[in-house]
Amino acid sequence: MNLRRLSPRDWATWRDMRLSALASDPGAFGSTLTVEQGYGEARWREILHPRWGVKVIAEAPQPVGLVGTVPHEVHDDVLYLYSMWVKPPFRRRGVGEALVAEVLAWAMEHGWPRVQLRVFAGNVPARRLYERLGFTGDGEVMDLAVS
Repeated sequence: MNLRRLSPRDWATWRDMRLSALASDPGAFGSTLTVEQGYGEARWREILHPRWGVKVIAEAPQPVGLVGTVPHEVHDDVLYLYSMWVKPPFRRRGVGEALVAEVLAWAMEHGWPRVQLRVFAGNVPARRLYERLGFTGDGEVMDLAVS
């Protein structure tokens, strides 16, 4: 498996994986397939601009998972992890853990002291993954001090 940090030139790769994720697990995200199918190339490129954090895909050799980050809307010392998704045949094989580890490495490289995420109630496999990686939190929001 290869992990690849994306840039705006990779917009079609991110778009295709993100739309696959929304189609496969529509209740797992804060957006919808219909909304994001309406995005044009310029919007997808903007999402991948470095000022909006890092976007990573896992390839084996084709894309099998993705994760993204953005600066938190309220706390300027928090990087918000979102859009974590792995294709069903590749789940429980370490792909999710590798994707999060890559985000944490990027956060450290760029001086982010905290990474935060939201896990929907009842998503026990995701909560276990994040807890294994050091995230804590009793509600939907989980947090990790990086530095």
